[in-house]
Amino acid sequence: MVDAIAFEAYQTVPVVAMDEMTPYLRINEGDGKNFPLPGEEYRFMRFDLSRALIRNPAHTFFVQISSDVLQSAGYEPGDIAIVDRHATPRHSQVIVAYYEGEFTLRRLLMKGEEVYLQSDEETVLLEPDMDFAVWGVVKDVLLV
Repeated sequence: MVDAIAFEAYQTVPVVAMDEMTPYLRINEGDGKNFPLPGEEYRFMRFDLSRALIRNPAHTFFVQISSDVLQSAGYEPGDIAIVDRHATPRHSQVIVAYYEGEFTLRRLLMKGEEVYLQSDEETVLLEPDMDFAVWGVVKDVLLV
């Protein structure tokens, strides 16, 4: 089972070149003043993490993983999956699916005309009469 997290607009984050950092660099003092320190010059760019990770913003949502069904593949409870509803699911990709009355995270396996859902514990052959729908393809995961 997975818990949905609403997509929000996030602030961009400054990126500092590693070779330009000093022990005196202040990132945010909480008073609204961000870097650099007075008298020091740095070249900064603004990095929007959502733009780097999200290919189709209108079709993307975040899901907080709440089970350990794909823990062996690195999907831990509490991690945040970035799910693209616009992507076409392919063999061996991790998907968010509505399966038999609940949302779940599974690996999609396609062998000829047969389609399977795989977890750490089992691999299930999907039958035509099963309640199943792909809600999106997991494109990335944020480890929490």
